Amino acid sequence: MKKMETDVLSTHELADALGVSESSIKRWADEGLLRVSRTAGGHRRIARAEAIRFARATRAAVVRPARLGLPEAGVAAADERSGDDAERLYRYLERGAGALARGLVFQLYLEGQTVAAIVDGPVRAALERIGMLWHERADGVFCEHRATEFCAQALHQLRLLLVPPAGAPLALGAAPAGDPYLVPSLAAAAVLASEGFDTVNLGADTPIEALEQAVESLGPRLVWVSMSAAPHSERLGRELAALARTLAPRGAHLAVGGRAAAGLRLPALPNLQVGASMAELAAFARGLASAAPARD
Repeated sequence: MKKMETDVLSTHELADALGVSESSIKRWADEGLLRVSRTAGGHRRIARAEAIRFARATRAAVVRPARLGLPEAGVAAADERSGDDAERLYRYLERGAGALARGLVFQLYLEGQTVAAIVDGPVRAALERIGMLWHERADGVFCEHRATEFCAQALHQLRLLLVPPAGAPLALGAAPAGDPYLVPSLAAAAVLASEGFDTVNLGADTPIEALEQAVESLGPRLVWVSMSAAPHSERLGRELAALARTLAPRGAHLAVGGRAAAGLRLPALPNLQVGASMAELAAFARGLASAAPARD
């Protein structure tokens, strides 16, 4: 994906993105609705992340999303809107229309949907349908892997837009050893970034031992483990319980989720959260972030 040329916008550029007058942008800034900085010459500048926050918070129509670093959102918006969001995303993924698939995710985000809602809704529904194609089509595995890559690209770019505030608490996580699925852990990272965390995603097929080493090195406030497959569930349950106990003296928490999490036998520990959705993870993280001391 193309790297953004700059992370700040002028008032003219933001006005162009939203289809409003430059004087409106300046007025919103003066009223404190839009956070701006100033150049040495006194010109207003708006961080790209702040421009996106403002557009989402005010439900402003983004007429030129390329100005905000999301040109593909315009591609999806211009496409025929037949079917609900999950159906549209499935259709784009199934036919290999990567720009439209990514653009739809970006469009939904710009329209104000949370990252958690996008993942729990259209992304999950579309990928579940794509994942069943191998039963009826010779190219089903190919379609699934391609769709996974498109969704991973969209989530990764969303995560890059979510710049953590100074002193943000750290979250790190992964999918455990034997779990090859990329999207769930990447989705968790994007959801946590949207809730104000700085995130480190160690990806798929990561041994719990590697997570323990990362905890020792980085000192996170929250660790997530995303489980779509659990080939050694009994042993993994013991390892996760041990990880939670390791985190407890540090004031850190462990969040376990995914479709395979329900099959684990985990003890009831104060700092161990088991969830079934990204919305639950977001709500849990929101509470932690509000109570977390600022990092140095």
